[in-house]
Amino acid sequence: MSTYQTPLIKLIGLLILLPWTVTYLHLYYYTFWQYEYCLVGPTSSSLLGHEYYGSIDNQIRSDNTQSDTLLSLASIHGMYAPIPHKKKKGDAALDRRPFRQKYSSGANLTRRTRGWPSLTHAVMMISAPSSTLSKYSYIAEEQSTVLKSQHEITFVESGGTKKWCLQSGGEQWCSNPMMANASKDIIYQYPTSGTWYHSSIETRPPISISCPTPSTSTPTQKKSRHHQKQTGKQNQNLKFLLHHPSTTLLLLLNITLAYQYWNHRIPPSTVSKSYNKICIQHEWWRAFTGATAHFEPLHIGFNMMSLHTLGKELEGGFGSIVFLVYNVALVVMCTAVMMGMVYGRLCWVRYFYRGSEDVERRLIETSSVGYSGVLFALMVITTLERNQATCPIPFFSDVCFATHNVPGLPWLKFNIAPIVSLFVAQFIMPRVSFIGHLAGIACGFGLHWGWGFPPLEVCSPNVLIGAVYLVGCLLISRKVVPVEIAAAENSVSQLESGEAIESDGDDTGCVDDSVTDPFMRGKQRKKEREIEEVVRKQRTLLTIRNSIGAIALASIFLFDELNSLALSQIVLLAYFIFGTTSSTDVWTQTHINKANTEIIESGKVRAGVIWRGYVVAATLTIVLDAMSMASWVILHPLISAERYTIVGPIPATLFMIVRISVNGVGLIACSKLLYDFGQVGSGIFVQLFGWISWPKQIGDAIFLSQVPLWTAFQGRGVRLGSRPSNRTTLNGHT
Repeated sequence: MSTYQTPLIKLIGLLILLPWTVTYLHLYYYTFWQYEYCLVGPTSSSLLGHEYYGSIDNQIRSDNTQSDTLLSLASIHGMYAPIPHKKKKGDAALDRRPFRQKYSSGANLTRRTRGWPSLTHAVMMISAPSSTLSKYSYIAEEQSTVLKSQHEITFVESGGTKKWCLQSGGEQWCSNPMMANASKDIIYQYPTSGTWYHSSIETRPPISISCPTPSTSTPTQKKSRHHQKQTGKQNQNLKFLLHHPSTTLLLLLNITLAYQYWNHRIPPSTVSKSYNKICIQHEWWRAFTGATAHFEPLHIGFNMMSLHTLGKELEGGFGSIVFLVYNVALVVMCTAVMMGMVYGRLCWVRYFYRGSEDVERRLIETSSVGYSGVLFALMVITTLERNQATCPIPFFSDVCFATHNVPGLPWLKFNIAPIVSLFVAQFIMPRVSFIGHLAGIACGFGLHWGWGFPPLEVCSPNVLIGAVYLVGCLLISRKVVPVEIAAAENSVSQLESGEAIESDGDDTGCVDDSVTDPFMRGKQRKKEREIEEVVRKQRTLLTIRNSIGAIALASIFLFDELNSLALSQIVLLAYFIFGTTSSTDVWTQTHINKANTEIIESGKVRAGVIWRGYVVAATLTIVLDAMSMASWVILHPLISAERYTIVGPIPATLFMIVRISVNGVGLIACSKLLYDFGQVGSGIFVQLFGWISWPKQIGDAIFLSQVPLWTAFQGRGVRLGSRPSNRTTLNGHT
């Protein structure tokens, strides 16, 4: 293999294939194995333009009335779950359970959205209807009026014909007939997936069914009770891993990082959260390193036990992917609220205790580590969702606090138990961060109430992390981003016109054939190659920037404008605009203005800040794009029933492949520039995330590799002892 093929394969496997595979397996297990759902929708989203569906929409727009007959065509779409039953001894037919509608797409007929959904939108289709959280309870309330019709999927046997049928009133959509001479031992456990047709094909469009597979099973010999108990005990950990993958991932992340910090003897001050490091020195990455850092066995032990308990209780209600998204968002929000509280205390001290520099310095320099802020936020949510009182004080089980509802606002709940836990923890362990835990409690109430917390699509990591970092560069540290956005185009024109080559002595700005001095001609050629190299780099960046802009514009039309898939691409476009401008400023100061080293180095630092932000944002965007494509494959029937899609699944997938490729090319380019500017750094994070060198290797081998800027003995060669030769070879050698 060539030098770039191996890192390219690794990069594709890590950022695309692995997230796609993990998401596909998780959604398949969650949808078809854990809850045994059957997804029902039109065979294609284009069928929503069928005369029957179109007439429904026209009636809604005109007089807000609907025909029962026409509505049944849309209301049958949705999610079906098997009806629980108690199997009688010797009755195998009861394994052919009927499937009753659990969630109907007909409820969203008046507000159906367009475009292909992001990962969070797709997951909400299957997790929100079954969620017990009051934050999503309105969805279940909307379904209560629609599900009164109780559409069912049942197994039908008549005249030797066996098939599954979806019954809606007097209408039926049925699968193809199964084997008439099948053995009686075969049990048709689940409906068959595929296209089901109505008896009147001319007047009723077909429907698409996606159910667990296989659709048949054969009875097996029962195991002994002792063996069943042993198997149940052995599978408890496996069940936890399968049912709570996000909690498992967070546990492994915190434990692995704690081991790495201990193994490399990393001091807490290098990763902790502090007002000085985050707000003054603008090291925003400390929000994540501080939250996931633990340096004491008791600290990580208590935190991980709490995370295990809270995750086990909440992940099922949120859904695994949504739970992980909110954990990432809580890390950012808790840090922001914590910094705001520290700033408020600083203002208080400066106003009432003037001249107390020691107190101010302690507030600014005080640092904190640990996942406790997020855990307190999750504690608030689980406390408000419980139907029983919470007892927050250890060894005092009689001291409990009930949850109260605000009159007239049933969704607005309050419980004082988390605040009591905060003071108890502060009393037992005085070293714990009071402000950090209080910030977590405030974020927990904000998330549950929906006040001051971003929408779910904005909370997606590919939007929230990149946007917060970019806003910090623009507003908090305005010197990071250059003001002149058009500098890139202007500098390209200046370099192409030869203005970058200064005239000194015999230099005329271009190679002069009249100059016979080999040294001067070599110097001119060196400058010429420098300008050509810079122009080529700038043109490459501008081409990538324009491509990202075109992809962002197409994403707005292909997805919702408030979809995380569209928002993340807009964030990447902003990064690349500012990154191109910053890099052009460095090259301009180097080749046109001939600035001193201090100015050039400050420009490289500024460009490094932007390109590092793009690396993070582009990596998250590529990963989330791959995960979203996996959700399209699994949830295609629901997506077709819920949304108007401009293009079909194959064109949408091809567009996502192009989008991932363009963003990946930008990742390769900025990685190469980070190494060229010397802004990669070293230490524990480069060792842990060493894959950042893979895009640089690809860039070196493909389109950003540099030609030698100067070659020794450049010019016309002279043979010793004879007259000069008129024949020269490559690079001026004879």
